[in-house]
Amino acid sequence: MQAYELDFEWRGFELHPEIPVGGADLTRMFRSDRLEQMRIQLEVVASELGVPLAFPDRSNNTRAALAIAEHARDRGCLDAFRDAAMDAFWRDGRDLEDPDVLAELAATAGLAPSEALAAREDPVLVARVRAMGTEAARWGVSGIPTWFVLPEGWEPGDPRPVDGRRPVRVVGCQPYAQVEAAALAAGAVPRTRNRGTS
Repeated sequence: MQAYELDFEWRGFELHPEIPVGGADLTRMFRSDRLEQMRIQLEVVASELGVPLAFPDRSNNTRAALAIAEHARDRGCLDAFRDAAMDAFWRDGRDLEDPDVLAELAATAGLAPSEALAAREDPVLVARVRAMGTEAARWGVSGIPTWFVLPEGWEPGDPRPVDGRRPVRVVGCQPYAQVEAAALAAGAVPRTRNRGTS
């Protein structure tokens, strides 16, 4: 979305907080037809974007990784940690509960591994992750990723449109064109070429 004037705020939360430590087999979480539909959708979008994908057999309990992500946010390293964790899980099929993997990802993002691992049990960070889950439920989030494209000046919870525009929601891994259409519907403005984008 570099072609548009957009500000991003990433919020991670546990979509399935009931997943136990050690993870859960996806075939126990989803009907086989739904699981196959998700796999195909992800593979199509990944192929369109030229991204290698290792569709998982299991879903991790993500509480620890999300607490470390909040630790990374506080240190200005959120994007680097998030990108490393997403690549590790979706491209490389790595276990995001494994402390060695988490320590490696933290180091890759510029964090002290020992501090990052300690963040897994930090009550302030764990509470923040839970609060983001509560907020996501209030917004009706039922899948990941979910993009809310908000018109400039719009405040969450305000039912009034801004200049005739309301928030636009995109649920799940969708083609770029669909996300771009949502951004335009919410009033995104294309960047000008002289600002260094093509």
